[in-house]
Order: sequence, then C-alpha cells, then structure tokens
Amino acid sequence: MARRTVLEIATFAALTGAAIGAGAAWLLLREPPPPPPPRRAVSIRVPSHLDLLDVAISADARRVAYTAIRDGRSRLYVRRLDRFDARSVPGTEGASQPFFSPDGETVGFFADGSLKTVALGDDAATPAVVCRLGGEPAGGAWTPGGTIIFGGPGRAGLQEVPAGGGDPVALTAIDEEEAEETAHGWPHAIDSRHVLYTVGRRGRDPRLALLDRETGDSRTLPLADGGGHFVAPSAVVFARRGEIFAAAIDLETDGRPRVPSPRPVLRGVAGRAVGDRGLGRSRIAAARDGTLVFVPPTRAEGDSHLVRVDLDGRFEAIDRVAARHQTPRTAPNGRLAAFSATTAVLRRDLWLLDLDRGTRRQLTRDAGDNHSPLWTRDGAALTFASSRTGLQRIFRLRTGNGEVSGPLFGGDLRAPGSWSPDGERLAFHEVHADRARDIWIWRRGEEPEPWLATAANERAPAFSPDGRWLAFVSDAERGDGDQVYVRAVDDDAVPPLRVSPAGGTEPVWAPSAGTLIYRRGRGLFRVAIAGDGSGRPAAGVPEHLFDGAFFADPLDNLPAYDVGAGPRLLMLRPAGRSDTLHLLGGWQAAVFAPPRAGEESAP
Repeated sequence: MARRTVLEIATFAALTGAAIGAGAAWLLLREPPPPPPPRRAVSIRVPSHLDLLDVAISADARRVAYTAIRDGRSRLYVRRLDRFDARSVPGTEGASQPFFSPDGETVGFFADGSLKTVALGDDAATPAVVCRLGGEPAGGAWTPGGTIIFGGPGRAGLQEVPAGGGDPVALTAIDEEEAEETAHGWPHAIDSRHVLYTVGRRGRDPRLALLDRETGDSRTLPLADGGGHFVAPSAVVFARRGEIFAAAIDLETDGRPRVPSPRPVLRGVAGRAVGDRGLGRSRIAAARDGTLVFVPPTRAEGDSHLVRVDLDGRFEAIDRVAARHQTPRTAPNGRLAAFSATTAVLRRDLWLLDLDRGTRRQLTRDAGDNHSPLWTRDGAALTFASSRTGLQRIFRLRTGNGEVSGPLFGGDLRAPGSWSPDGERLAFHEVHADRARDIWIWRRGEEPEPWLATAANERAPAFSPDGRWLAFVSDAERGDGDQVYVRAVDDDAVPPLRVSPAGGTEPVWAPSAGTLIYRRGRGLFRVAIAGDGSGRPAAGVPEHLFDGAFFADPLDNLPAYDVGAGPRLLMLRPAGRSDTLHLLGGWQAAVFAPPRAGEESAP
C-alpha cells in the first residue's frame, strides 16, 4: 500500500474516531446518570476532643464537612474521603450548618450573624461574607446558577442571594393564615429550577415540599424530621423518627402529582421532629450518587447530665445521673436545684438536687404532668406548671414537706417564668389559640393581667434583680425571628429594647444587677443592661462567652439553664457523645429493587 494511502486512511480513522467520540460524549450527556456505586458502609470516628454538630457531603461524594466544638468554640472541619484526617478550616469560628458549592470546592456556612463562604483549595483562604442576617437561619443550599438559598430567619420564608455577595430577596412566602405554616427552611438545590425544602406547621409535624422556581408553584412531599436531599436520577432521601427513607419523585409532572410512597433505607439516624420553628432537624446529608453521611443516635439519645459550667464553657458533672432533664433552676441559697425529669410516657415530675452532695429527691408523684419549676424568692417553695386538674395551670409546692396547693389563679395553658425581687408579682406566659404565647403578670391578691399580648410569640419573661426591667423573647420582627428584648416593667409607654442583634432566646439574669445572659444557637452571650437616665433601658454590645453542646429548650419557651453564684451556669449536657459519622453508598439497588411478580412497582 502506498504511503499516501496509509496516511489518508489513518487521518480518516482519526477524524472518524473523534467524531464518534464526540457523538458518544453527546449521547452520554443526554442519557441518565450511571448506576450508583457498589454498596459500601464506612464509619469515620471524630476525635475525642470535638463535640460533633452538623454534617454535609459534596455532590461528587469526595468531601465531607462538619461543624464541631473545640475549646468552647464551634469550627468548620473538612475531610477528603481519600485521606485519613479532617482539617480545621481557618477563620470559621462560630460556624454552623455547612453546605457545599456544586463543584465541591467551596463551603458555605453561617457564623456571627452572617452567611459566609470559604474556598477549600487554598489553605490561606479567608472566609468571605455573602450577607448579614438579623436572626438564626435554617440551612443553606448552593444552586448551579451561582446563588445561595437559605431558610429564614424568622418568618421570612426562603431567601436567595448571589454567592458572590449582595442583598437577599424573597423566594417563598409563609402561609400563616390558611396553611398555618411557621417557617420554611433546610433547602436543597436539585438544579437551577427545582428546590427541595421543609415546611414547619403549627401543631403538626414538618413536611417536605418541592418548589418549581419557573412557575413559583410548590407541591407537598412526605413528612420529614428536618431537611431532605435529592439523589440522582430522581429520588429524595430524608429522616423520620430515627429512620432514613427514600422516595422516587417526578420533577416534570402535569396536573396533581401522586405523593410518593417512601421506602425504608435503614434505621439509626439522629434527629428530631420538634424545634427550629417547627421545621425539626436531622443530622443527615446525601451526595448526588446517593452516598449518605449521617450521625447515628447515641445510646442515651435525649438523656442529659446536670453539669456546672464556667463562663469559658468548661464543665463538670454533678451526680452523673442520665435522665430526660428539663428547666434546671438554682435555689436562692445556691445549694439546691430543682428540675423536671421524664418519669413515664407523657409524664414529668419535679426533683430536688443537692448541688454539693450530688443527691436527688423526687418531689411529685402520680399527679399529672409536672414541669417548669420556679423558686419563690424565700427559697421555701416552688411554683410549677401541672396538668393535675385538667389543662396546664400553675401550682405551688413546699419543698420541706411536699405539700401542693393551687392552682394559684384561674386560666389554662400557663407556665411560670419569673418572680419579682419582692416576691409579690409572678410573670408567666400563656398559650393563646390565635396568637401563640402572651406574657401576663399576676400580683398576689389580684387577678392576672396581660403585660404583653400581641400577634407575636412572646414568652420566657424574666425580672431583673432590681425589678426595673423584664427580659423576654419575641418574634415581633417577622424577618428576623426570635430575639431577646428588655422593657420597663411598669411603664407601657417605654418601647421594648432589642438586645440581641442576630437572634436570641432563653434570657437569664445574672445575680448581680445589670447583666443578662442569653442563647443563640449553640452559643451563650452576655450583655450589660442599664438605664439611660430617662427611664428607658440601654444595652451594651453582646459578648460571646462560649459555644457548647448543651441542651436547649426544643421550643425556646423557657431557659434550659440557670445562672448561679460565681457566676457558674447550671446546664444540661447530653449523656451520650456523638463521635461517629456513617457513610452508606449503593443502597438504591436494594431499596428500589424491581418488584417481583404480583408486587406493586415503585412510584
């Protein structure tokens, strides 16, 4: 064969091969994604000096990210799955709720009242502020189009902002009237058009929803504890009551779609259906190919130890008894503490703890649900909430002989919050059918009167040590959610002063006048409160004390801690430590296996 002919044939073959290759690549882009990887299950241990919080995984399943507390401060950690160790990302102090960019090279997170991003390729990269937030958010998601979607804060619904920075704009609106929605959060971007998110609802469990950004329509999906995650080619995974489920979904549908039937994947994931403004929360994430990363529940899930905590976050156990403790309260003498603990299904009782000896004594038995103890100013009795005569009312118990009297006054669905320094007035909140909660004050010998009753959700009232101010929590500023306020007790003309710039709950006064402590997320803050000379309260700049893996009140109604002498805090530390991440891949073949003869196929 002539040399020219050989060259012509070789050139033709190369060009033909290139064309075929290009055509094959084009076809691959149009075909469904490849099948999921073989089934695999891996456990990753988290170092013992870290308290594990939230988890995330990149879309390509090459990296996992998590937030954890070390030395009283939460930080972002990232681990490549082809390496052994996770690294702490510099400049991410205070980080929470991490999420990856579509290419997995950048992580978004929330810290210090801001939405931030940090590039992972450069160890010297400094986190960039995308936008400021006025309250606590509920999750973030990065779209292929270069925007970030986040939940809340407050009743703001979903919002979106350019990943490079800018002003957020509303993406969804909460239907408070007809659907009784409380929040939208935990978004997950399926593509630039479709967004999966969670809807909180008053008095009902949260559920997933699918938003079509082109039409603005949302359709409901199954109930879920917290957020859901999309898995190619068309399924959603989520947690519910400690179990992971998967459901096939159709992104392109006309008319009224059929609600998918969830199928169980496995049991054993940490999460809850309450809290976070009705959105619930789960510690699970999923990559595009279905690889799951999740935190398993601890052996003592929900149980806690009573601990003393210094203002730098260091703690020590008191009696090492693990139980479902709630609302610990230090006695005026500083030697005793009262709290409630679960003793049966839908039943709590009051207990007394000697802080020095570490001994405890049960105070109530066989008489309804008893909770939310509050010491009287003389330390001789407890005011508490109980259902012993029907709906929840407020009673009095003498700690010496256990004698119970009351209810102190009429009215239902009430919980005590704080006694005035002179012991003559009791501030409490009442659940209102149409307005969530209102704050009332009862003066001995008189009928209770509303002190703050608006359309907002007002609760957790706390008298200052000098009796001048009342601190409380309210979501009156719709777009910022729960905040801590201080208002003069006896002057209705003085407007409330907001003391938490970026969200706050659970206010507690320090024994010395003029210092208020409150919680925001995992952090504890301290702020100075004083009068400005005209009868109005004035607040300093809040000081961050520490971050800690301590239990909060799931509904943010009453503080789940108290301030004692020293000052030292009395708090609830989880009895079990989360120290493991589980990874599970290739589960789809078993969950969505082809049906056998006579069985119904997957939706």
